[in-house]
Amino acid sequence: MVRVYGLIGLAVVLIAWAAVSARAARFSVTVPVALLLAGLLLAGGDDAPVHLDVASSGVQQLLQLALALILFTDATEISLRRLRSAGHLPLRLLLIGFPLTVLAGQLAGTALFPQVGVWVIALVAAALTATDASLATELVRHERIPPDLRTAVTVESGLNDGLAAPLVVFFAAAAAAVGTPRTPGAVLGHTVVELVLALGVGLAVGAGGGGLLRWARGRDWSAARAERLAYLAIGVLAFEAAHVLHGNGIVAAFVAGLTVRAVDRDLPEQRLQTSHDVVALLSAGVWFAFGSLIPHSLADLGDWRVLLYAVLSLTVVRMLPVALSLVGLRRRPREVWLLSWLGPRGLPSVIFALIGVQQLTGAAAQLVVSLIMATVLLSVLAHGLSAIPIAERWSSPPPNP
Repeated sequence: MVRVYGLIGLAVVLIAWAAVSARAARFSVTVPVALLLAGLLLAGGDDAPVHLDVASSGVQQLLQLALALILFTDATEISLRRLRSAGHLPLRLLLIGFPLTVLAGQLAGTALFPQVGVWVIALVAAALTATDASLATELVRHERIPPDLRTAVTVESGLNDGLAAPLVVFFAAAAAAVGTPRTPGAVLGHTVVELVLALGVGLAVGAGGGGLLRWARGRDWSAARAERLAYLAIGVLAFEAAHVLHGNGIVAAFVAGLTVRAVDRDLPEQRLQTSHDVVALLSAGVWFAFGSLIPHSLADLGDWRVLLYAVLSLTVVRMLPVALSLVGLRRRPREVWLLSWLGPRGLPSVIFALIGVQQLTGAAAQLVVSLIMATVLLSVLAHGLSAIPIAERWSSPPPNP
């Protein structure tokens, strides 16, 4: 478990960050960068003043809840109206770009680490397919970037981590089953049962809770403050109910978020503010914990193959599938490049890595953490520092003749 002074350390860091956040933003210093550095300095190493045991059951449960609420909140923001405004871009990125990126990550990992089990590499590839647009917020929200491109990136980031979650669950279980009597078929069967249960729970909780709140709001029975808590409770309820029924709580929360939006297309953004605030707090804790793991992986970060995989993951592994997915849409080359570049690896990948620490052991667990850590660290720096310069240099080209 996290010791008491660990929470004190995190609280002090958050207060200090709030005091300088506006000035730090001028230098492209984002929340992930600040919290990651704080975790490295305060909780990194065996003699650090703050102790975090990320492999403990309590922390693992908190990490899973954090990811569940992140997916739930992201899903509630994806409306059909928003999808239509971006045309075919989000669907192309999700239905074509997403599976091709997983495949490309698998091929790159197998080529660099031929001695590592196929399921371990598949776990890394799936975990790093999830993107986090918040690492490039200044660019994604900049008015100079075409609205359909911004919407496409936001929608992709909101949905692809939900698509990656079941893959990560299966690949992690299959990797952990190597050397045991369990076969990949048995693992797949168990995973499918978990996902079916999660789907049922997510649909029931999302439709029931979202429909009830929509009905009450239409009759002026509910107060805005109470609704903000209720929507957060829907995500928590889906997560916990799925666990009780031996389903996947993370997927259940994601499905619940999609269902809430489906039954309430005009859901006011203000009603989700509490969910956003709680997710921001949990996210800060995850980045802090992630920073504490850096010293334990420095040796692996010196392996050229780990660094090369991180570079490939952010470039070829991401860019080529995205470019292929956009074939036929007649997008300008620089727009294709921008969509290809805007695939930051962030919080979802971090949580997948920390969850993998518990399910795997030995060299496999260390490699998973090292590869994901190297990629996320590089992404935090590259996408965070390049966001504002790209946005400031972007100008609308003349229309096509």
